[in-house]
Amino acid sequence: MSKIEECFNYFEKLFPEAKTELNFSTPFETLVAVILSAQCTDKRVNEVTKVLFKKYNTPKDFAKLEQEDLEKMIFSLGFYHNKAKNIIKMSKQVLEDYGGELPKTAEELEKLAGVGKKTANVVASIIFDEKVLGVDTHIFRVLNRLGLVDETTPNKTADSFMKKYPNYVNHDAHYRMVLFGRYHCTARNPKCDGCELKKFCKFFKENKER
Repeated sequence: MSKIEECFNYFEKLFPEAKTELNFSTPFETLVAVILSAQCTDKRVNEVTKVLFKKYNTPKDFAKLEQEDLEKMIFSLGFYHNKAKNIIKMSKQVLEDYGGELPKTAEELEKLAGVGKKTANVVASIIFDEKVLGVDTHIFRVLNRLGLVDETTPNKTADSFMKKYPNYVNHDAHYRMVLFGRYHCTARNPKCDGCELKKFCKFFKENKER
């Protein structure tokens, strides 16, 4: 069995029913939720969007908002100034440039305000089933620690992984890597002792193995 197969068999064993922890009901809500999730927990985002999406959940709704009003509603999520500014600008772009519908490719999504490669890839994968990988801090850490890629940035990690392992670029793989990084291969005090992947983990060999 190859290294990549062992890794993803283990991820599946740990998280057989993997799915995103963000809550949303429409493609547009998905994009807003992912933008809001930057540097914030999904749990906290869900608490805010549970209220927010009852009042505003379309590009037209958000385009009409004053930035200060939106800032007050998302204040607890951090970086609220930029997030509010970008969400309102993005909503106007969707209305003016795309007829009120989200563009359906990661490349086009990246043209929207506040939407970088990671956000575009996550949304394109979730909503439009595009074979792209959104690399957040968890996936970046996991893939490089395990030595599946050897890159210095999340964007380079995404490109390298998609090129090397195209068969593992899908929703389940993405969610399982996120959850593995969030609950097992954590930034501080990773749970290496009980991990079945430590036999070929670069991080373990360099930092924990005695």
